[in-house]
Amino acid sequence: MKLLVFRLMLLTLLIKACESEKLNLDNNQFLIYNKKYHKARITQWGSTSYEVGTSEQALNPNQLWTMEPHPTRKGCYYIVNEKYPNCRIADTQHQFVIYSGNHWPDQLFRLEPSGSNDGFYYIYSCHHTNERIAKVGAGTGVVRFYSGPRYEDQLWKFVPRFESSVVTSEVFHFDNRQGSTPITRQIEVTTGIMRSSSKTITNKTTFTTSIAAAVSSGSMSAEMSAEFSLELENSFSESNDSHWSKTETISFTIPAKKNYRVMQHKANFKGPFQDDRCSLLSKIKIFESDTAVFEDKDNFIVSSKKS
Repeated sequence: MKLLVFRLMLLTLLIKACESEKLNLDNNQFLIYNKKYHKARITQWGSTSYEVGTSEQALNPNQLWTMEPHPTRKGCYYIVNEKYPNCRIADTQHQFVIYSGNHWPDQLFRLEPSGSNDGFYYIYSCHHTNERIAKVGAGTGVVRFYSGPRYEDQLWKFVPRFESSVVTSEVFHFDNRQGSTPITRQIEVTTGIMRSSSKTITNKTTFTTSIAAAVSSGSMSAEMSAEFSLELENSFSESNDSHWSKTETISFTIPAKKNYRVMQHKANFKGPFQDDRCSLLSKIKIFESDTAVFEDKDNFIVSSKKS
């Protein structure tokens, strides 16, 4: 069942990525920065109503927010905290609060671009439709709802948990153009998710959905997104993250008189949290040439592409 849900989520993300190059919100996680107080991030420090505001201190999971889409109200989202996943931001009686329990309309929000093409958004209540989240001072608790004129203290930048960059890395290269016989080599090839940290992932669901959102975002082609999404599906079908990658030894035979190269697609994921960094290694391709130059008819080789 989990695999089916993840597969449907990947399909939805890919469709949305093809439809638009806008911010990919669905089930993605963000740090939310104010424009006027540019170091201030929306933060939750407890589970009672008013334990929410902003912080300029060190990055922590309580500053990460998941945008959970409403199933029928298109464009409206629950804003859910990573550390306190039962809590959602709410516009309750025009107060900026958080609470858990039942899902109510005053917990739904939508984003509206600033209009200046600067990456900032107004956060409007989907219930009190004229009200926007505003930071009305430098303090931690001075976040309010405001329905008057627009000011820059009502603008927020959504910084995703992950950004991806795609490269094609060399797995193996052997120049046998001077040789008269084939040569065989046993080479280890790894596919799947490789993490840079050995620390335990506290919430695997939000980690995996944020990775999936990064794959489906940006300038990656639909074909390449589908390739990486399939590899993600295979990796995340394993409940134990130590099994998210696999290494196998493959036998490669280099023909006589040939220059031989094995290349692999690789997506690197990085973001604000150092321990999150990881790579996704996908399919390989063999190139053969009679010269020092390898022909790449299907444009398999990507030098560097960010999304």
